[in-house]
Amino acid sequence: MSASLESTPAANIRALFLGTSSMAWTDGRSTWLVDGFFSRQPLSEVIFTRLKVDETQVSSVASEMFKRLNMPSTLTGIVVAHSHYDHSMDAPWLAKQYGARVVGSESTWQIAKGQDLPATQMDVMPGNGRVKLGEFEVQLIESAHAPTGFTGGFNAKPVFLPAHALQFKEGISYSFVVSHPDLGPAPFALIQPSAGFVPGQNKGVNVKHVFLGTGGLGKSSDAYISDYWQEMVVNTGAKQVYLIHWDDFTQPLINQGQLASLKPMPKLLDDFPRSLELLKMFSERDGVTLHVLDAWKLVNF
Repeated sequence: MSASLESTPAANIRALFLGTSSMAWTDGRSTWLVDGFFSRQPLSEVIFTRLKVDETQVSSVASEMFKRLNMPSTLTGIVVAHSHYDHSMDAPWLAKQYGARVVGSESTWQIAKGQDLPATQMDVMPGNGRVKLGEFEVQLIESAHAPTGFTGGFNAKPVFLPAHALQFKEGISYSFVVSHPDLGPAPFALIQPSAGFVPGQNKGVNVKHVFLGTGGLGKSSDAYISDYWQEMVVNTGAKQVYLIHWDDFTQPLINQGQLASLKPMPKLLDDFPRSLELLKMFSERDGVTLHVLDAWKLVNF
């Protein structure tokens, strides 16, 4: 059950990375998303204006996504990591366009209500739970956001767009454990969108692949980063780790018609070189292969 970047898979199970913790997963029969945040508004808009879905940009990214996956333009589901705007804002719009169910917390449901997503297209998870998306099974584990100044809070009423970035409260932060019968009965991947954790949250979880969020991690202590690696990688037995949510999500995925590469978050918000140096050290110590995913990179399982 090894994975490779850009090579021909034995099975047809693939994940396409799309910046922050957004990813498209497919088995060649159906496609689902983590988050699907494609608007990626410039920093000036985030600070000085109220935000809305950039429908042109989101459509362009989605169209390129389906093209690169060689899949029809339809989605079985969108699992939302937590309810901050850079995870949740585009999901209801994508769900309406491509027929998906949105899976997330009550806080995410309030965002979906603000965009008139029908209740039949929303699965509210109170905490831990499981959902079938095509042949995939995704287990949701209640986790924690990275320890930044933007954690906490719940959306108790609909969030109508346009809305200021700070109106999108965290709600519940999830980890996702992914299984597929083509790869056997056991789960094969863990997605940790945010660089937080609950000690012991992965008890009983054993996977070969971890998609590890690092946003804000570089501002944490060495001890915290070590504990995070222990919980997410060592405790799960993973041998392949793919870094996600390391990028500056105010930069577009498509710029003037060209696919763009990712850039790290500004030093004011994160210190990615520092966290990468520590994670490389841990990976060498523990015999783990570390990948820094760029946008549009395909992982084959």
